[in-house]
Amino acid sequence: MNMIIVGAGNLGSSLARKFSDLGHRITVIEKNPKAASLLPRGRVDSGVITIIHHDGTTGAAMIEAGISNADVFIAATGKDSLNGLAAQRAKTIFRIDEVMTAVKDEGARTLYDSLGITTINKTALASDELVKTLTTEES
Repeated sequence: MNMIIVGAGNLGSSLARKFSDLGHRITVIEKNPKAASLLPRGRVDSGVITIIHHDGTTGAAMIEAGISNADVFIAATGKDSLNGLAAQRAKTIFRIDEVMTAVKDEGARTLYDSLGITTINKTALASDELVKTLTTEES
């Protein structure tokens, strides 16, 4: 599967590493060279992970990343507004079926979900997992 991930911070780098472990072709769009250094060097050097050093919200960066051949687009920057802009562009302009974004704000989550963009809230996931773990231990 061809995947584009916008953002090479902790979340984006972790996703790139895990999906490349599963044999997927990963392109990461990240304008900050320091953030891009979090990506596994060996996988970048071997071409398993490709880095595009641009603003991931722009159509030009998405085209350079090969969005016309992408199966999945994930916006994983630290900013809801940037994630939403990139995800909306991937979904509406480039017609990528599987578009996902990380969000912090519940209002943003509702908006993006209504546009057919799958949203993930890290805080909600962590709290759900902790509650599940604690209630399972009590049983």
